[in-house]
Amino acid sequence: MKKYQFNKQTIALLIFAGLIVFSLIASPVAATPASGLTAEPVASGVLTDAIRLKFKGNGGGFADGTDVQNIRVVKYTLVPGGTFGWHQHGGPVWAVVVSGTFTIYDGDDKTCTPQVFAAGSAFLDEGDHTHIGINETNAPVEIYAIFMLPEGGLPRLDAADPKICN
Repeated sequence: MKKYQFNKQTIALLIFAGLIVFSLIASPVAATPASGLTAEPVASGVLTDAIRLKFKGNGGGFADGTDVQNIRVVKYTLVPGGTFGWHQHGGPVWAVVVSGTFTIYDGDDKTCTPQVFAAGSAFLDEGDHTHIGINETNAPVEIYAIFMLPEGGLPRLDAADPKICN
């Protein structure tokens, strides 16, 4: 067996490199996970031909449009005080609030103004912006979401807290 001898500089360099690697691996994740949320897949399907979705107006919603092919329906139940965590979507999402009151904060709204949706409300989440949904009431919230995703698009993309509502 061959013996190796290291001088102090080599040892210091190896320790420094090890600390850098450790800090990259052990650094805290910036994403904000959901809590108090259950997701129940209801149905999913694939369109035979993708359709191009584009929204009118301010250039939001995947400005040049997105080719949608995968459709997923998910039933979400959010306990009082529960949160979806800060996130985005891989495509547009239609949502219907079945019961309770649901509050959304947009990561681009520096005034942190809530958008409140009561039972019977529906809304379109264009998907390409950071936002958080919260149950700020004492009753559960039930939501059905219809995801319209491009091939390989994910229903949820974790996002860091934009620190607008702190």
